[in-house]
Amino acid sequence: MALHVREHARDTAWALVDQGATLLASTLSFLLLGRTLGAAGYGAFVGLYALIGPFLALGQTGVYLSAMEHIARLGETPGEVGRSCMSITVLNALLWIPLLSAASLLWLKGLPTLAAVLLIGTEFFLTALFMQSVGIVQAMTGFPAAARLRISNSLLRIVPLAILAATGSLTLITLAVAQAVTIGSMMLFAVSRTSRLAGAAVLPGPIRRRHVRSVLLYALQIGAGSVQSDGDKFALNAAHFQADAGRYGAAFRIMQFAWVPLLALMNATHLSFLRAGQDANGQLRRAIRSSLIATAYGVPAALCLFLVAPLAPLVLTKDFSETTRMLQWLAPLVVLRGQSTFPLNGLMGLGRNGLRAKLIVANALLAVLLYAALIPRYSWRGAFAATLVTELWLSISGWVALYRCERKRVPRPSGPPLAGLEGADCETTMSSPPRAGWG
Repeated sequence: MALHVREHARDTAWALVDQGATLLASTLSFLLLGRTLGAAGYGAFVGLYALIGPFLALGQTGVYLSAMEHIARLGETPGEVGRSCMSITVLNALLWIPLLSAASLLWLKGLPTLAAVLLIGTEFFLTALFMQSVGIVQAMTGFPAAARLRISNSLLRIVPLAILAATGSLTLITLAVAQAVTIGSMMLFAVSRTSRLAGAAVLPGPIRRRHVRSVLLYALQIGAGSVQSDGDKFALNAAHFQADAGRYGAAFRIMQFAWVPLLALMNATHLSFLRAGQDANGQLRRAIRSSLIATAYGVPAALCLFLVAPLAPLVLTKDFSETTRMLQWLAPLVVLRGQSTFPLNGLMGLGRNGLRAKLIVANALLAVLLYAALIPRYSWRGAFAATLVTELWLSISGWVALYRCERKRVPRPSGPPLAGLEGADCETTMSSPPRAGWG
């Protein structure tokens, strides 16, 4: 027990450093680009990431989580998983890079064509392969080794950003080129690290159906979550509130400072939910414990965020003055976000990824309906109202689902976990065990 607590504390500490490095890199980009592009230009930039975010889930987070699950939970060989997932990533990039590049040029004004193509290509190919390698490293050697890779990637990205800003050369095009070079270098290093751990070169190979299924299931959930979380920025652009999209996106970026410890806790506890599949009532207890920690942090963090919100225009420019009010309205989301994630992770630990996906997708569909109904009329206020409703619904439905499934669960007294029960009803025996970009 003491060893488990020490490992949990160690992983959380590494996760905090990881999230801090990621936030530092993205915040520098946000501050420098926000001051350079203005509210409308920055609105188009965040609109690009809102557009591609749901589709990125397949090649980035979906592959990352699937690689961890099949190695850490199902005991498959890293080489086979890596080759199959790499092929999935490459095919996904070939499909979406041209389609989303065309869509961005059609719907987002003010983005240079070269910058849009480079940013999309880097995320779907280079970052996706990097994330896959990080997932394999984490499954094989533990969280700290994977965190060190992500930290190195974040810190390396700061170097060209600082050089471009210091020399007065920072534009979307130069940023896109610098990002492609730095992430490409880290991708090659991470793939070589994975190959050494696997004992053979990890290159594109045969695609396994079970990996496709896992990737699609995770991607559906993450992509739907991205629609709910960031779709409002794209909707603001589409409704011709581009400046409001920039200011609202800036408020979200500032709010991520308060989310860092929560994200660290989520990342550090992810594997523990996967590995606790046979502990009767363990997932509910684990989710409650993590949510209480998140609440103890979230309430004072939200209050601090409310109080420091008037400083936002001083850090940026007067063009972002409305960001103060937006940030104060968004502050309660720090508390709500900590209440929705852990019950969903509990469902994942029970092998209830199918139900988990249904809840998240239903929430995303509700968000799309609310965005379409409210944003054209109320601009960012409509976006906030839609976000608040969907965060509340996801939290309530997640806790209800976890309570019902674990209450009706019939644990097996012994034996290895069974695969393939993700789509079973809650009444079925549940002994089976089951965020990169600048935007």
